[in-house]
Amino acid sequence: MTIIKTNEFILRPIILSDADSFFESMKDVETIKNFTSTPKTLSEAKLDIAKMIEKSKLKVSEPFAIQVEGKYAGYVIIEYQNWNPKNDTGRVHICIHPDFRGKGLATKVLVEITNYGFTAYKFKKIIAQCKATNEGVAKANAKAGFKLDKIVKVDGIDKMAWIKENPFIKTR
Repeated sequence: MTIIKTNEFILRPIILSDADSFFESMKDVETIKNFTSTPKTLSEAKLDIAKMIEKSKLKVSEPFAIQVEGKYAGYVIIEYQNWNPKNDTGRVHICIHPDFRGKGLATKVLVEITNYGFTAYKFKKIIAQCKATNEGVAKANAKAGFKLDKIVKVDGIDKMAWIKENPFIKTR
């Protein structure tokens, strides 16, 4: 079980007892607007976390709770693209609890988790995706060193695809 500690936050494995805070952030108006789907009940939130934990047991995904001063501040997931461990491309997902938004936390977490993905998983690049209307995550992605690659339509929704190349790999 990986735990990543910084001066400002801790990334620790997400657990079922995070469900109340996870659900609280998932039923936030901004979260609902920026996600394709969110759990409608606490039971659904627990099921979502259970699925995250199951994927981590398969070693294709690593979900972390973000903890600030002992409080749940959101979650971040680093995973193999398409959950395929033979893939050298990673993917990151992030959701910040409403109480912790607008303070630069997402940017700092994205920097930390991508560095972890580049070193622990040896990803050559990591993809981040968000709705084109999600200004907060777009801003955090850019500040964390992701470059906007393209805007794609997924299930009728415009999404921005961001890419960050592994800075630890020397080319030429």
